[in-house]
Amino acid sequence: MHMSHKVEIMQSMSTDLTGYQGVNAVGQPSTLAAARADNFYYPPEWSPKKGGLNKFHGQHALRERARKLDQGILIIRFEMPFNVWCGGCSSMIGKGVRFNAEKKQVGNYYSTKIWSFSMKSPCCQHEIVIHTDPKNTEYVIISGAQRKTEDFDVEDAETLLLPADEERDKLADPMYKLEHQGEDIRKKKEEEPVLVRLQRLSDSRHSDDYSLNRTLRDRLRSQKKRVADEKKSARRMGLGVRLLPPSAEDAAAAARVRFASNFEKNRKDKRAAIKAASIFPEPSGSASKDKLDLALKRRNIKASAASALMAGRAKPSSWSRQSTGSGSARTAVPILARRK
Repeated sequence: MHMSHKVEIMQSMSTDLTGYQGVNAVGQPSTLAAARADNFYYPPEWSPKKGGLNKFHGQHALRERARKLDQGILIIRFEMPFNVWCGGCSSMIGKGVRFNAEKKQVGNYYSTKIWSFSMKSPCCQHEIVIHTDPKNTEYVIISGAQRKTEDFDVEDAETLLLPADEERDKLADPMYKLEHQGEDIRKKKEEEPVLVRLQRLSDSRHSDDYSLNRTLRDRLRSQKKRVADEKKSARRMGLGVRLLPPSAEDAAAAARVRFASNFEKNRKDKRAAIKAASIFPEPSGSASKDKLDLALKRRNIKASAASALMAGRAKPSSWSRQSTGSGSARTAVPILARRK
């Protein structure tokens, strides 16, 4: 390609900037706005003699984060190191909540800088100031919040209690070590057999990894099978939850339940009333109520007579046939007589 042809191509590219469309890092076309945002766009008036793009545009590489850099303040993302109570509205700010904080140096601890972080609380826009403490490797709340006190029991948390500052200073004293050396040796001799047994037990349990893995898999397989059977039985009974296996406590609790004694009687009365009632609508009044009561009494008399006959307390003495008219069906009614 001739040099004149290259010059013509560069001139056409510089004059047609409004329709610019390049290719980004993943091979997709990017617009002119995207190229400018990524600092990949170089305007035609730029030249390498004018330095980088930030210097050419008269801005800092950190953009808005460095707007107070002349005051020694840099905007950073600060993460709350512990749970605190907001000093403005007494709301709790959890550990790990992030803020746009102003970072600046406020002093030195020997050669280590002490930094200050100022931020606004998200609940009431109250200002919170936190400093670093290089001496104790800790953060210190200066103003705007109060650290949440979280005490715990060493035994419940299953942790070790760290010695206090005074105890640590004593451990550095050789005379203190000499005085307590005999007691430490005695404790070591007393606890050494227990430690040896624990070590042997641990070695014996973890000597065969294949057997341990197999046992664990068998246990999980049987547990999954039991859960599947319980879900299947629950679906058969029309339940949406899995039933737990029966236990002796549940059986004893169910045996102690006592229902009302008149439950069966009320149920029979309701069924008799439903059977005796007509399927056709009747006018409301005392007449329909009297008919319903009379039907209930008749049904109760028949039920008591039948039960007496089955128990042997009465026997049929004769049969009476009553005719309801010419050509009508005959109904046999047993007449019960008491045994003497």
